[in-house]
Amino acid sequence: MVKQIIWSPLAKEGLRSILLSSQQKHGDKNQSKILYSLLQNALHRITLNPFIGQATEVDNIRYITPHPDYTLFYRHSLLKIEVLVLWDNSHKAGKIKNE
Repeated sequence: MVKQIIWSPLAKEGLRSILLSSQQKHGDKNQSKILYSLLQNALHRITLNPFIGQATEVDNIRYITPHPDYTLFYRHSLLKIEVLVLWDNSHKAGKIKNE
């Protein structure tokens, strides 16, 4: 059974921001497409085995690093995978605020 993938508003905004900045940085969409493909591949692997990611201090929340510059935090349950945050690792470490 394939699990449903749900993106939080914060994760959607992070994805949009990362893809746009990648496109601006490289001047074309190719790098953005490659990055998006890496994220989709990681999510596919997570749906097959949600325990593939590193555990956090919070129950059912894990993370995976599909690219050295980005970390994807997700919550898993029997029926769904919820992408909580797509974190840009170049930012300073700190708390993620939900606005």
